[in-house]
Amino acid sequence: MIAVIADDLTGAAELGGIGLRYGLEVEINSEVDPQTKADLLVISTDTRSRSQSEAEAIMAKVTEAIAKLQPRLLFKKTDSVLRGHVLAEMQAQMRVLHLHRALLVPANPALGRTLTDGTYYLHGTPLHETSFASDPEFAITSASAVAMVRAAAGQVQVLKPSEPLPPEGIVIGEAKDTADLTAWASQLDETVFAAGASGFFTAILDTLQVKKATEKSTAPATIASPALYVCGSTFSNSRDMVRAEKKAGGPVAYMPAAIAQEEAPSEESFAAWREEVVGYLQERGKAIIAIDPATTGPAATADALRKKMAEGVQLMLEKTEVREIVLEGGATAAAIFDRLGMHQFYPLHEYATGVIRMQVAAKPGLCVTLKPGSYTWTPEIWDFKGTAV
Repeated sequence: MIAVIADDLTGAAELGGIGLRYGLEVEINSEVDPQTKADLLVISTDTRSRSQSEAEAIMAKVTEAIAKLQPRLLFKKTDSVLRGHVLAEMQAQMRVLHLHRALLVPANPALGRTLTDGTYYLHGTPLHETSFASDPEFAITSASAVAMVRAAAGQVQVLKPSEPLPPEGIVIGEAKDTADLTAWASQLDETVFAAGASGFFTAILDTLQVKKATEKSTAPATIASPALYVCGSTFSNSRDMVRAEKKAGGPVAYMPAAIAQEEAPSEESFAAWREEVVGYLQERGKAIIAIDPATTGPAATADALRKKMAEGVQLMLEKTEVREIVLEGGATAAAIFDRLGMHQFYPLHEYATGVIRMQVAAKPGLCVTLKPGSYTWTPEIWDFKGTAV
């Protein structure tokens, strides 16, 4: 068995999709099931949206439970641009595993995310000059890899793939292409704790010679109807897509200002929003719910908005049946599924890197499709032809 611990749900789903490519039986869960039969077990901890102390405690507990399963490989999936409590979590996990060295390779060259000479680039632009600079919880203010993990002097080293790993300590590995990822993967052994993004994980699977197979999915590559789209991302591209769909007459229902701005919104505000969304679902087969940044107020912290979105989704699903939930943003997805009591998923289809369709274990008639907020929806998913009036 191969095990992965991810700090958010969309990252967990992304690696689950890679497992499908390799013909693996994949399970994604928020808890470690000692009886799991999965070839690839991916645990989503949602620690990116928690405090550092909470994140460390959760990671230590989950790592200890995973270690008891004696996996062939234990990989830590981090955000590719190192948001979250990456370094602190790694140190907590290494203590549990009694390991003294680790290799973190966050770059994902296939997605234009590269790390050279200690600086992180997105399609050639230093990361702090991109939309990641406006992240509401982990704004990127420097493209220095050391600064991005908030390391103190001497806590980490940044090395090139041609350089050997030291006998101890945490190394951030530079990577500008797939060959660099492969070079890093070849340096791993049982004494090294491996962490990073999906590109590095793929390189490790290749190095381990995990057997590739034709895609296991037989699920249709179309979104089932009725489908509820939940757009929780703060990235400008995502917001622009929702805004354009609204302007075109699409089934967009923004969270009302009365909900976004109030610390304790009224039942009437939620009821009005629910009726608008349910109307779209019943009449058009699809509905998009999102947050209009123009309506947010002082009470609209990222965590508060996630909880309000989760409450709204729960009320909508109590009123009408849906066959598909389409979600972007790992923290938003985790808040919703936690509210709905959904914790175990089986990946069915990978539309594109990070865009994964999964079956809900507790509700076989329901599928969910997830992607990270900074990734792009594929055309067959973001398709609202015939829904506008």
